Amino acid sequence: MESQSEKTPLRHNHYPTTEAEYEAELTETEAEFEEQLEEVEEKVHGQVQRYLLFGALTVVVNIALFYFLSHTLGIEYQLANFIDWILVVQGSFWLDRTFVFKHKSNTPFREMGTFYSTRIATYLIEFVLLWLGISVMGANGTITKIIGHAVAVTVNYFLSMKVVFKHKPAKEATK
Repeated sequence: MESQSEKTPLRHNHYPTTEAEYEAELTETEAEFEEQLEEVEEKVHGQVQRYLLFGALTVVVNIALFYFLSHTLGIEYQLANFIDWILVVQGSFWLDRTFVFKHKSNTPFREMGTFYSTRIATYLIEFVLLWLGISVMGANGTITKIIGHAVAVTVNYFLSMKVVFKHKPAKEATK
């Protein structure tokens, strides 16, 4: 199977003049599109599976660390959540970059900045959910953390895929 860079664009110097030529051209184009669609679906399916696997790992670490900081060490829940967040986001960046999205570039620290900025948005969502659940409604802190983190993880996947580790075509070398 030829790579994306080896495929020629669908623009042609020859345009169909008969219905048979038109049908043949259309069938060829549909086949190419179907093949490209299958490649994208396989890639996304693999990303989702890897994200769920490594996401589950980071969720376990996140919840356990929050519990340890909050309940065992007695750190106030919002401070415990913040410390936990910093450590887990740093680990998540490298796991997502390396294993989930298999992203390679020469700008990991720029990507890390973007990653952190998207995570700040979801941290704020989680912060509000914790406040509402624990301070306003008096719910169990760990259960509230699990619910807030589930919302954050879902939003994080889409932000990582669309903003942080989006596919950028390689620039062609100057000859």
